[in-house]
Order: sequence, then structure tokens, then C-alpha cells
Amino acid sequence: MRLTFFATMLLCTISTFGQDILYCGQTEATEKLFAKNPHLRHDAEIAEAELEAFTAARTGGGDEIVYIPVVFHIIHDNGPENISDEQVYDAMTILNRDFRMQNEDIEDVVEAFQDITADIEIEFRLATLDPNGNCTKAINRIQSPLTNEGEENMKALIQWPRDMYLNVWVCAYASGAAGYTYTPGSVNNANAASQDGIVLKHDYTGSIGTSSLSRSRTLTHEVGHWLNLRHCWGGTNSPGEAENCFSDDNVDDTPNTLGWTSCPLSGESCNSLDNVQNYMEYSYCTRMFTEGQKSRMQSAAASGTADRNELSTVSNLMATGVLDPVYAACTANFTTTEHIVCQGEEIPFTDESFHNIVSWSWEFGDGETLEGSDPEVHKNPIHVYDEPGFYAVTLVVSDGETEVSTTKVDFVQVLPSGDLTHPFVEGFEDQASVDEDWFIYNHLNDQAWHVTTQASYSGDKSMILGNFSNNEDDNLDELITSTIDASEMDALVISYKWAYANKWTETNDRFRVRISPDCGRNWYTLDMHTGNTDLPTANNTNAIFYPDADEWASGNIVVTNGNYLTPNTRVNFEFIGQGGNNIFLDDINLIEEGYTTVADEQELLDYLNLFPNPTTENTKLEFFLRGQANTVLSITDLLGREVLRQDLGQMAPGLHTVDLDTKDYNAGMYVVRLAQGNQNKTIKLLVK
Repeated sequence: MRLTFFATMLLCTISTFGQDILYCGQTEATEKLFAKNPHLRHDAEIAEAELEAFTAARTGGGDEIVYIPVVFHIIHDNGPENISDEQVYDAMTILNRDFRMQNEDIEDVVEAFQDITADIEIEFRLATLDPNGNCTKAINRIQSPLTNEGEENMKALIQWPRDMYLNVWVCAYASGAAGYTYTPGSVNNANAASQDGIVLKHDYTGSIGTSSLSRSRTLTHEVGHWLNLRHCWGGTNSPGEAENCFSDDNVDDTPNTLGWTSCPLSGESCNSLDNVQNYMEYSYCTRMFTEGQKSRMQSAAASGTADRNELSTVSNLMATGVLDPVYAACTANFTTTEHIVCQGEEIPFTDESFHNIVSWSWEFGDGETLEGSDPEVHKNPIHVYDEPGFYAVTLVVSDGETEVSTTKVDFVQVLPSGDLTHPFVEGFEDQASVDEDWFIYNHLNDQAWHVTTQASYSGDKSMILGNFSNNEDDNLDELITSTIDASEMDALVISYKWAYANKWTETNDRFRVRISPDCGRNWYTLDMHTGNTDLPTANNTNAIFYPDADEWASGNIVVTNGNYLTPNTRVNFEFIGQGGNNIFLDDINLIEEGYTTVADEQELLDYLNLFPNPTTENTKLEFFLRGQANTVLSITDLLGREVLRQDLGQMAPGLHTVDLDTKDYNAGMYVVRLAQGNQNKTIKLLVK
């Protein structure tokens, strides 16, 4: 046999019927690793030679099962790669089943290899204690776009000590493969310890959820590599090549082979029957390890190479909480996908307590409780709140002996249907109204929508998002209304003012107006402005942008789709920043189109405002008419002398703006009166 002291990074999979096979990137990935760290190549050759010598000198394994603590790190960007706990548990079940030769399909192994099928006598257990000794379920979740790379920068987000845990990262893109790991010698050098562990593509993890039965043994294959197994055809990632007959995997009882990506059970590629069903092949029908592979993996687990022998010591099994397989309840926890709902809507709760929970007792904060031991009923309940308000939720769980509990204060907010008074007119002048009527969400950096006095279209204040210092791509911020009852409307008019400037280099900042008919569960885009098209309202500037009075634009959306007009309609002003400049919002109005009154005694004028006020040369009068009638504008000074009278004619219902030229007015106080029919409203104007 030819020994190959070659550091091997193995990116491998098992696939169905030879289709969609993601091959290992062995040669390219290994050369990439060594090119970045040239000293590792020599160190890896020495370490692999020493491990080969240790393996050759060692006969048999111990008398007891070897246990290895495992931790999963789910790196996700809120996509399907954020797999469920159940999918992780399924992957662990399959891994242990295969390593202990408890798989039912072991009976289907070709007769010639039945005598050498091996129970590896190594078991893998999810840790119950983290590196600090705290209770854990050993499933960590981190949101990061690095899930789409699946390489060393992703691993750097989180790694538990490799001498205590086998780290498994699950991601959206595993560097172009189904999964990969390193053999022990490749990462023996302490400088390479940060690379040690297994990376899995989410849809090759377990057999449920995003994965499938045909892809379910990827972890089995990768752990084989992690414990110093090569592919059956040797130390390359090139199955099917003629020279593989002269290569070897350093295992005595696995015949030399070209390597298979299909499943010919009678295949004889190197003049002897091939072990096509071996887990270290690329065939779709893998179901066995050999006794020789068992000896090699047992030796790797007992070797100090890459700290593998530290994992199974009694002290480490105690430190990681896997020595006793009967785990006590230690954490009560729950989540929901809907922290804000409308009254009468269902809210689902998901229990995330551990370990060995057998009973649940819920208090939902509204006087309703749920208690029992049927997982189908009591573990993940759905509750309906009939009254608006904030609710604390308590969960008590038990393993039959130990009880633990948690209470989350104001965990659920229930909004009333039609919370906003119609017509809804928002100039952000009153912080109390802003706090009551709006919801602000910041998804990445420390900037968020907030009220400012440094710029406004009208009045003294507006809403600003400090995008100037944003260095993150796709930084998402949302400004969302409470509910407005639009169920009886034929059309809802959404009007707003905004101001924005690019830096000198244009960016693809995006500003979207979205609507939700179901209290915020689903959102639909009504309008979008982008940084390189119609979002800017002022010239590019590398200075922090604050708009002048003439650097604002108006948006006006008429929503006629009845599917969007419900008792629980909400509107979202969403900004996705990519490093442009600040954006401002002001004068947001939600008004029924053609809104009229049916009673003569009701006011036709719902809203009257001046901006700027005080003024020196000009101002704008903004008002909302509920009905159509002849409209007259007049301005008088404090002595009652009329300085302006203007017949505006028959004005339609809705929001209107009139420009007022005041540059010839004497400094002082004036009264602006707007009359419609026999009704009028007044507002004071100060001219400096």
C-alpha cells in the first residue's frame, strides 16, 4: 500500500441515484488552506505520519464505548438554512445509528462484506453544558450573511473549544459542497484549530425538514473523515480515475477501487469486488463501515492528534454534561413568531425548554391557562387574545421530578382593530403620539428611525434615519403604523413627504412603502424609490445631509385593492440602506379617498396646519376637507384688518396645500381663517 501523508479537507456527500452529486473539493480546498498558511503543509505531513504510526502500532480498541460531545452552530440569514431542532436531533440519531451498526439496511450488505461490517463503538451526544458550565441544548443560532459562504470567516462567528466538543456548523452554502471537514493531521497545528470541525449544507443534514432520506448520511461520511478515514479510492477527490487502483485508503479490508458515484453492487473496478456500500464512497447505497475502518477511527479518537483524545475523557464528559445519558430539566424557554397581533388573532407559542420535558403548564396573562403532558396539545399551544393590551406569559416545565419556569413580561402586544383615528394625520410633532401610534424596528446597526428637530417639511419636527454612517449592506429599518380600519373604504390614500441625498458615489439605497391587511403578518409593496433613480430629492453630498425647505418630495398612493383594506390594515415605511446618506419623513397621512360627512353638523374641516410657522417670507397652509363646498381663505391682523381674501372655489374632499406669500406682511401675529360652507377653522400665523 502507498501511504499518503497528505492533509485532506474533504467536502463530500451521498446522493440519490447518482444525481446532483456535490463532490468534495479536496485538492482545491487543501491547496487553498496551505497557500494561505504555508507552514501548515509541512506540519500536517509530520502529524499524519505520526498518526499513521500510532494507528499501525495500536491493536484493537478499548472495552468501553467512546463518547464524543457535539455542538451544532446554525448559521443562518433567516432562510431555510435555519433548520429546526428536530432536524438536528434527526441528524444525530442517524449518525449514532450508522456508527453503532443499528441501521436496518445493514442486512442488505453484499454477502462478501457481511463478515467485516463493524459496530464502531463510538457514540455522539449533544452537550448539555456549554464551555462556561451553563445549561445548553448544544444548538446555537447565529444570524449572518456568511451562511452563504460557509468558510473560515463563518466558523469564526462561533466555535466551542475543539478539545471539548466536535463542532458542527450548518449553513446555506458549504463552500460549494454538501459538507466538509479536515482529517486530524491537517489541523493538528494549534494555528489551524479554528478550522477544526464539520460544515454541513442544511439540506444535507438529517433526513427531515430541508433534507431528505437520500442525503441523510452526509454527517456519517464527514465524521468518518474527521476520524481519519479517506475515501475508499484513496486520498483524492477524483473517483473513477484509472490511477486510483494504485492508490489506497490505508485500510486493509477495503479493496482498492476506482471509486463510485453510482451503485453497481457487483462492480470490480480494480480486479476485485468493490465495497460500493461503504460510507466513504460516493454511491447512493452506502450502509456500512469495515472492521479496518473501525480500528482506524478508534485510533484517531484515542490519539492526541488535533486533541481528539481529550474529547472522551471522563473529566471532559462531565464538563460537557454527557456522562449521564439521563438529563434533568434545566431550562424553561419559549418563543413565538408573532409578538404583535391584533385582537382575536391566533398566536403560536413554541416550547424550547430542555431536557427531557414531559409536562407543560402555561399562563397566558389574560386569565387563561393550559396544563398537561400531551405534547400534541400542551407543548406548542396556539392562543387567542380577545382584548388589546400587553401580556406576560409564564411557562412551567417538568421532567417528572424537576420543575423549572420562566416568565416573559410584555411578551405579547395585542393591538385593537382600527387603533388609529381616521383620518390619520402625522407630523411627528408630539412624541407621545409617535410612541403610541408607531412601531420602530432596527434590524442591524445601532441607527433607527427617530424624531428630529433639525429638519422638517412642516412644523418643527420630522422623522430621520441616520443612514450617513451606515457601513452595512442591506441594513433594514422599519417605521410601521398601528392598525387603521379600512374595511369600509373604497380607497385608502397614503401621502407622505420625504427628503434624501446620496453621497458623491451613488448607492442602491431603497425606500419602500408597504401595506399589510393582516396586522403585519404579511407585507405587500405599494411603491419603491431607489438611490440611483428617484429616491434623491437633493444633490449628492459627502456631508451629513439635512434638507432645506425646497429639498422635499411628495408621495401619494391610492390603494383600491379590497384585499388590503381590512379592520387590521397597517402601513410600513421601510428603508434598506447600503451606505448612502440620511433620509427624512414628514407629514404622513392615511385618509379615505373622497371622505365625506353624512351629518351637516359634523365638521367639514378635519385638519389645518401652517408650515413653516413662524415665517419670514412664505408659508404653506395644509388642510383636509371632508366634504365638497365653496372654500374661502382669509387672513386678518390682530386689529381685524383683512390683508388677504381668496375664494378657492369648489374644492374636492381630501388633503390640500396652498402657498402663502408673506414677504410684504408687517412683522406680527395674524389669524388665518378657512371657511367651507357655514363652517370655519382658524390658526395663528407669526410673521417675523
